[in-house]
Amino acid sequence: MKHFLLFFFIGILQVSAQVGIGTTNPSAASMLEISSKSSDGNFKGLMPPRVTVAQRDLIDATEDDTGLMVFVNDLDATIFGLQVWNGTFWENIYLLQSSLQPTEVSFTLTETSQSESDAGIDLEFNITNPSASNGLTITVAASSYNDLVESVAQVITIPPDRQVFKAISIFSLIDDTEVEGNEHIVFSITNASGGSGAPTIGVDSVFDLTVVDNDVSVWINEIHYDNVGGDVNERIEIGGSAGIDLTGYRLVHYNGSGGTIISTKFISGIIVEISNGLGVKNINFSSLQNGPDAIALVDPSGNVIQFLSYEGEVTATEGPASGMTATLLPIDQDPEPSIGFSMQLTGAGNSYEDFIWDILPDTIDEINSGQTFN
Repeated sequence: MKHFLLFFFIGILQVSAQVGIGTTNPSAASMLEISSKSSDGNFKGLMPPRVTVAQRDLIDATEDDTGLMVFVNDLDATIFGLQVWNGTFWENIYLLQSSLQPTEVSFTLTETSQSESDAGIDLEFNITNPSASNGLTITVAASSYNDLVESVAQVITIPPDRQVFKAISIFSLIDDTEVEGNEHIVFSITNASGGSGAPTIGVDSVFDLTVVDNDVSVWINEIHYDNVGGDVNERIEIGGSAGIDLTGYRLVHYNGSGGTIISTKFISGIIVEISNGLGVKNINFSSLQNGPDAIALVDPSGNVIQFLSYEGEVTATEGPASGMTATLLPIDQDPEPSIGFSMQLTGAGNSYEDFIWDILPDTIDEINSGQTFN
């Protein structure tokens, strides 16, 4: 009896170390090694569990079962191949050539922007290899719900036989009155089911939306394009709400001859508060030339906030201001002022309409001479 117990415990220890099927010398790096050669000298393979799609869906898999594997062998669905449970849904490892290719879903656009006043967010999806008979259900989650009416991920049902699907107002923005600057919400496809096979999520699985704050006050506060002798410190200063991230905004320089674009300056950086919740941001712009020319201030959604011309009228024929005639400034730098002078807004207020234009000494990254923010 003592010998039997000894052999029993030795056997348990050996089994718990490595297990070999068809071999007495399993790899020390494996828990289980299966030899392809059987005891009769023939060679054989490994047969994973075979199920139909309906039988597979009866498996009560949870996130703890990640890595669970089956071979789907479904003649009716024309699906033959290995699938693995990824913790959320069944994912194809490999499908045989005789299988229908799995339905794949992805966003058709990866980046865009819209004002927070445009409540409904429209999402568009591309569906590759759509099933003619089975619809597709996908779950879309947001990186943040702070600016959304919805507080949880949304489930979208896509009818069968669709290659492109537009989901109208699946999420809605909250149009608040806070000055908080532009924000980003990233929408991600987190789950897909239905279609043909185990549907896959494509490379474009995220949609990066820039939410443009419509409570922001931003304007052109100072311009310098010409001076006596060689031009020095050509620039445009932006004034507006403190704390605003100007990333995505741009200044577009238009030629008065033909209304075409001379150059575009993409802006970045934060407007730092100087007084009463307002500040300025200097933008170097070395390509400015004598007029008649015009400058368009454009937000990340492509909306023209301001379109100002100097030394004459300008009508844009291309770009974001196409078809618009610029507002002619009441002053210009002809005749050329001395070095160190610029066209500036003066007066007291908190928006562009509160001020008037004058030519005064430079005030780079400061409130203009004779200007008060209140």
